[in-house]
Amino acid sequence: MLNHCYRQVAPTELLYNAVSKILPGDFTLPGNVKLSLMKYRNIYSLFCERTEQYQGRDVFYVRLNDQWTGLSWERFNSEAHEFGYGLISMGLETGTPLCILMGAVPEWPVADIGTIIAGGISVGLYPTSSAEQCKYIINHSDAEFVLVDSRLQLDKILSIRKELPRVKAVIALDSRAAEASRDVWSYQAFLRLGRDESESCDATLKQRGESAEPDDTAMMVYTSGTTSSPKGACLSHRYIINSVESLRATIALRDSDRSFSYLPYCHVAERISGLYNRLYAGASAYFVDDPARLWEYMPEVKPTVFASLPRFFEKVHARIISDIEKCSPEEQGQFHEALDLGRVLSRLRQTGEPVLEDLRVEHEQKAAPFLSRIKSYFGGEIQVATSGGAPLAVAIQEFFDAFGLPILQAYGLTENLCVAFNRPNDYRFQTVGPPMPGCEVKIADDGEVMVKSRMMFSGYYKDPQQTAESFRDGWLLTGDLGEIDEHGFLKITGRKKELIVTSTGKNIAPALIENLLKEHPLISHAMAYGEGKSYLVALITLNPIESRQYGNEMRALVESIVERANARVSSTEAIRKFVILDNDLSVERDEITPTMKIKRNVVTERYRDMLESLYE
Repeated sequence: MLNHCYRQVAPTELLYNAVSKILPGDFTLPGNVKLSLMKYRNIYSLFCERTEQYQGRDVFYVRLNDQWTGLSWERFNSEAHEFGYGLISMGLETGTPLCILMGAVPEWPVADIGTIIAGGISVGLYPTSSAEQCKYIINHSDAEFVLVDSRLQLDKILSIRKELPRVKAVIALDSRAAEASRDVWSYQAFLRLGRDESESCDATLKQRGESAEPDDTAMMVYTSGTTSSPKGACLSHRYIINSVESLRATIALRDSDRSFSYLPYCHVAERISGLYNRLYAGASAYFVDDPARLWEYMPEVKPTVFASLPRFFEKVHARIISDIEKCSPEEQGQFHEALDLGRVLSRLRQTGEPVLEDLRVEHEQKAAPFLSRIKSYFGGEIQVATSGGAPLAVAIQEFFDAFGLPILQAYGLTENLCVAFNRPNDYRFQTVGPPMPGCEVKIADDGEVMVKSRMMFSGYYKDPQQTAESFRDGWLLTGDLGEIDEHGFLKITGRKKELIVTSTGKNIAPALIENLLKEHPLISHAMAYGEGKSYLVALITLNPIESRQYGNEMRALVESIVERANARVSSTEAIRKFVILDNDLSVERDEITPTMKIKRNVVTERYRDMLESLYE
């Protein structure tokens, strides 16, 4: 099956591949081309070394009986092997995919590692996916096994079971759900099978694990599919390990770091920068059983590293401001004085201007009473906070930076996760940072961001045409529009395929105005519209909680948000009119992807009459 993944390989990469099979290290090729070779040949070698290194320590923590209970590295090791033995005993061949449809549970990484070390390919499914979406990916990937967690997900798979001709077995983490269904393995029963067959399967697993080549596919990650069916991006052992090593050269995790696991592992960012980054570092993860309880868990876990989406930081900001408003007028004044001074310092750092020592000392004195309070919302011991998936509002960035907690934004894509990242001591707002180690970035003549690195994907599964169209002279075409500033920082300005051409011939990237609108926490989604029109209009949806807060003032507030956003763009990029939907866009109605990206074709067609009425 691996021969279905396609990508052109440059001559220098062929030499790199040959040398990397001999020994790790850094090499300089003719022409002063520097190549850094990964420390581990494959996932199996990394996994075996870490589980041996950290015996006697806990790697995962889960919530049981309202307490955190640790799961050891030894258990992680044994269950991953048992899962792999079970797959081999049921006929798993090298290169056979397994689909995982589960939320944030330790069994996700166990099955992921177990599948890979047994020679299989791990494929994640979003828990929010419909049965029809699951069917497409399971069949397209040629998966022969499906693992689910809950009865809800099992029912989803059973409803399409007859339409999954290649699937040999369905495995359910929920033992009761498995027992109530015919021809379904419970997870524990599957592990018992693995234990029973360990002696007969051990040599096969070790041979497959040890012999896996750096360019063999370890996992497939299906892209969101905003404009077409999802595509299966093949990610190799080289992609994974080089990506983690690039992350470590940017912001290195320590084995003493604590972090939460609550974002879906089926997303490439959480899979690599979460699971495999922690595995490489030997760091622990606390699995959140209910995202609504994250606030409650913060002071218990006291994470040192926290990665999330912009929406979470917006909520923290809103909660801090709400709590400050309950303080005495004198304390409120002190807070805002420290905040204003902190913003001045933040803006000086952004522009590279010198910060006077007197100003720095004055800020430290005035901000000191509030520093620990701000960090307490993250548990009190937070050292690094990162945001990705969408732009974070500058006002939010400045707020946290003013109190010594910069939220570092990054940029990557399924096809090349590690592209750019702001550093703890070198960051700029409204950018996604300079290129990451091992990655080159340039801007094409038409504004498209192009990437070349040792962390690129191997191609789209069974789709050589789409793969070929993704590259130009060895450079990956991201589909994103961007700019590189005078300091070498990358700024993303829009999507190439989403350009709107007005009747006046202007090419407009709608992402700019849409992201400006979404800077306000009231706005959930914003989609600009105006292909072939003389001006832009917008479809806007609201976050339910904030909309209830503003009540009758909501329309006027949205108008002011639109006006402020318009003031920051050219007249051709401005929104002249807008409509507010009564409901938010949803994954279930196929209006947005599981990663919250708007499916423009679907939304445009569904609400076309409403949008067109704005031109009457």
